[in-house]
Amino acid sequence: MFTSLKYSLAIISILSLFSACSESSTKKTSETLVVTKDTACVYSYDDASLRVFWAGYKTEDKLKVIGQFKEQTTDRSLQKYASLTELVNGTKFSINTLSSASGDEIRDLNLKEHFFNLFTDNFEINGSLDSFSKDSVTASLSILGFDQTVKLAHSLKNDILKMKGTLSINDFGAVKAYNSIHLKCYDLHKGVTWDDVDVIIEVPLIKECK
Repeated sequence: MFTSLKYSLAIISILSLFSACSESSTKKTSETLVVTKDTACVYSYDDASLRVFWAGYKTEDKLKVIGQFKEQTTDRSLQKYASLTELVNGTKFSINTLSSASGDEIRDLNLKEHFFNLFTDNFEINGSLDSFSKDSVTASLSILGFDQTVKLAHSLKNDILKMKGTLSINDFGAVKAYNSIHLKCYDLHKGVTWDDVDVIIEVPLIKECK
């Protein structure tokens, strides 16, 4: 009888252990089961938050001078698109070069009178962003009747789309504009004015996801 009781207790213990393991396993499986849903986002921006910078170079040491255009417009402000590609591709823009500010009033006046008035018609730069790819954006610029394409590298950080490229003043046939600013600033530039200009565009994105 003692042996039978001992045998029964052993079976109960084994069954209890199996039951505990089974419950633990079931609980663990339940905890690791995660249901995911696709997230859909739309992208837009506001013209008022756009920032367009330029950088020119002077002297043999190629010292950098930085300025910003304070006024620019596009045809897609506050319009919503399902992807960055759709948002960027085909965007048309216009930049008011009279709004250029470099932090130096004399320099800004010289640029207005001896560069931008010869480099642009009615102090406007018009263009479009034509092709947004993984590595770059192709931009078309129309200046003084010359149409040129420029490759802009792009990056995205903290919901700010940044595009940067370099253009040559001479590629737009703007020899008069180059010679004018070069002669006006000859002494300040120590006889060297570079014809390449960097363009930097920053677009703070408005991202809405569901």
